[in-house]
Amino acid sequence: MHPLQAAFTDFGGSQCGYSTPGVIMAAKALLERDPSPTHQEIKEATAGNLCRCTGYNQIVEAVENAAAELRKETA
Repeated sequence: MHPLQAAFTDFGGSQCGYSTPGVIMAAKALLERDPSPTHQEIKEATAGNLCRCTGYNQIVEAVENAAAELRKETA
């Protein structure tokens, strides 16, 4: 499993699964452009995907965690 997928599972970033694919795609594109995004940059990158289940906090935490894991893998 990709670190982003694992983080979404671990941090509850996906609940119903409806918005998850779009959020993960947006987050992966962000992490490819910037391996160390800020909290605000993550929120802006995923803002086009509406999620009514998580309240967005878990999504941002998951992306932050995945970014940290990916930086470890490339170090």
